Amino acid sequence: MIKYQLYKLKVRTVRFLKRPWFQPFYKSSNPYWVQKMTYIPIDNRLEFFTDLCKNKTVIHFGCTDWPVFNPDNNLHIQLSKHTKAIDGFDIDLDGLNNLKKYVSGNYFSDFSQLKDKSYDVCLVPETIEHVDNVRLFLEGLSKVRAEKFLITAPNAFSNEQKQRFYKRKNQFVELIHPDHNYWFSPYTLKNCIKKYMEKDVKQIYLLQKGNMVCCEF
Repeated sequence: MIKYQLYKLKVRTVRFLKRPWFQPFYKSSNPYWVQKMTYIPIDNRLEFFTDLCKNKTVIHFGCTDWPVFNPDNNLHIQLSKHTKAIDGFDIDLDGLNNLKKYVSGNYFSDFSQLKDKSYDVCLVPETIEHVDNVRLFLEGLSKVRAEKFLITAPNAFSNEQKQRFYKRKNQFVELIHPDHNYWFSPYTLKNCIKKYMEKDVKQIYLLQKGNMVCCEF
């Protein structure tokens, strides 16, 4: 008797879960709009970058951390302790001059300066959301010679980011870096890379508990 009651409860539960209002919205949407991407979760961003750049030659875009430079947590300085060689790229000329005090290497502010350079890794962490024109930036980046590219951006749809948006009467509030020009998702970052660099993304990672999306190609 008990087994039969448990069976009936299971059947009812399955039927309830299959009802349209309980299903994710995308399951009832036109497949044209549904984009599915497999990702690998990575909790520690710094360890992830360090492992990929260890004993490699690296070009690091957005290396100055303008305007919040801190030598104690600057990514360029931290990576320099593990790489074979590391160069920096940034349009912040004052920041580049300051960074030279901490890390030796070449520093660039224009894509034309990289035409004779080649690297193992091209790292572009949390930089693309700051640029004035995503297409021009990625087209310039496509000319960089590197074995591996890693581009990251804040994930607009992470649970933490969702808590940073507030809608009030006649007012929308965002907690966001004032220099950011774009939001990205796993799909939109991958799509921009495919469109403007003509590259196929090999792997998508979600870093820092999903707060950052990273495309590797």
